[in-house]
Amino acid sequence: MIAAGIAWVISDSAAAIAALFGGIVVVLPALYFAFRVDRRHGATQARDILGGFYRAELGKLMLTALLFFVGARLFGDHFAPLMLTSVACVAMNWLVLAFVAVD
Repeated sequence: MIAAGIAWVISDSAAAIAALFGGIVVVLPALYFAFRVDRRHGATQARDILGGFYRAELGKLMLTALLFFVGARLFGDHFAPLMLTSVACVAMNWLVLAFVAVD
């Protein structure tokens, strides 16, 4: 939301919508991954648990690629805000993980 606000102030509403979609490109596949992995919560065999992780990650990567493709088609003129917001969201994921892992 912050990146969409910045894009709206700097450019226009189309860039803000593209930036918002850039956040969706990162958040939606992460939610898909979390949902798929959580369904394997009751698995007891390591093969089932690891297989669930691999399938969830493959689905996440495919969904991310699909969303980037859709974003490129819809927001070709404003692809930079979409990409910058996506990169910022991924960077925030890593920063939060770094600070939580330290504690």
